[in-house]
Amino acid sequence: MSLARRALLVLVAVVIVTIAGLYLRLTREVPLPPDARGTLLYLGDRGGADTLYARSLADGSERRLTYFTEPVRDPALSPDGSRVAFSVGGRIGVVVLATGDVRLLTFGIDYRDVQPAWRADGQALIVVARRPGETAGDLHLLSPLDPGGGRTGRTPVTLTRGLDESQPALSPDGRFVVFVREDNLVRQELDNGRTRRLTGGFRKTRQPLFLPGGRILCLWALEKAFGIDVMDADGKNRSTLGQGTTYYRSVTPSPDGRFFAATFTYDLRFHPALALRPKHVEEVHLLDAHGVFLAPLVRSFRDSNHSPQWAR
Repeated sequence: MSLARRALLVLVAVVIVTIAGLYLRLTREVPLPPDARGTLLYLGDRGGADTLYARSLADGSERRLTYFTEPVRDPALSPDGSRVAFSVGGRIGVVVLATGDVRLLTFGIDYRDVQPAWRADGQALIVVARRPGETAGDLHLLSPLDPGGGRTGRTPVTLTRGLDESQPALSPDGRFVVFVREDNLVRQELDNGRTRRLTGGFRKTRQPLFLPGGRILCLWALEKAFGIDVMDADGKNRSTLGQGTTYYRSVTPSPDGRFFAATFTYDLRFHPALALRPKHVEEVHLLDAHGVFLAPLVRSFRDSNHSPQWAR
């Protein structure tokens, strides 16, 4: 065998070993912190359409919760942790975690509903509603959710022609809602409809949620920087938990507030292991209380997993 041929074989072997090492690094399981407990709810498309799953963080066992042919979107865990609201095909549904029973609350005829958010008492949802064919959404309150065989009630919260409201979050006391309008957070009182903007400037802010203490957490993007901020309910005392080149599409706190589960979408830094994937996929990451990556929670070489919610 010629020297050139031997050198070529050695080079091929090195490349194969390198690729295999990167693949193993990408797919190996990373131990979770022992105090990262509970049940992780997330969407996965392993069956071809996004479906809701529940995974025990203690032993990794999981079960499927929804069986629609259409993609399920926007899971939202109820305040008592017993139900998950979601959207599917412009309809709002609720699944009971203990039994897997599913009930549709709206039917996507007069309005196409998405992005449900629970009221603290678990008796109402606020959703983004659009008339069929329209692009701008308003916020509607759905209540009561259990009308005893009748239709779920619907009350408009915002009526802003030409402006799009999205990603609502109801305050813990139920007095106001925070939502996204034109890349900023807006607060609206429910009793009198008074509104005020909580954020401004060049940062594009999204996905507000209320932490157990009543402060607001949100995500933001500014050119090639992405971060996680917290602020008071009136928009004051805003501070950044963490920022960097990683874009997390959504984030949710653990029940004890010590961790976050986040949808990892991409990182502007180059990662050789991610480049080996046959297609772009999202995965669920475990972050510490400052937004620093700790370990993957749910990931797959081919399938996307995203939109986590964290139950006890």
